[in-house]
Amino acid sequence: MTAAPDRDPDELRARLVRAAAAVFAREGYAGTRIMDIVREAGVSTGTVYGRFRSKNELLREAVVGASARGGVMASNAPSLGDLIRRGARLSDQPLYSFEALRLEAYVTARRDDEVADALAAAYERWRAGVEPLVAAAEADGSMSDLDPEAVLFLFRILHLGMLLHRGSGLDGPDPAAWRALVERMVAALGQPESG
Repeated sequence: MTAAPDRDPDELRARLVRAAAAVFAREGYAGTRIMDIVREAGVSTGTVYGRFRSKNELLREAVVGASARGGVMASNAPSLGDLIRRGARLSDQPLYSFEALRLEAYVTARRDDEVADALAAAYERWRAGVEPLVAAAEADGSMSDLDPEAVLFLFRILHLGMLLHRGSGLDGPDPAAWRALVERMVAALGQPESG
């Protein structure tokens, strides 16, 4: 029996990135070996190295790809306040695979400039999705005296903090008390709840 010929190289590249993202999310960056990705994708080692120089390059592409999803989700929020509410939502659910991937990328970026660059690119994609919400908040006057960069930074660190919290498995505060705090913070931004 002969092996099936390789399909479109772009399709294989995308398949490898999806497989790498799944393995990184499940096993962590340090716990992932190229052979794990090979098995997940159902390809040969040569297929991986024919398209990627290293595990870092795979992680970089997986992070940037996952961030595109985050940018789309951000641009679907009706307002900046709703985006903050979504980012601050308490959950006892395990991290989704793309969230676990981002958390792994943040940890890896401490020691790897390529992954740090990928996170910077991911942030720019997310920011492009959020900028219309910031512009709307500026236009309606709800951010008249606030620096948009500071508001974006607040959201980014809130989101990262929630990723860390959910990834840790630790208990959070009383959900009603947390929602009240988030609502007070969002109200201070002049962002009423969207209907």
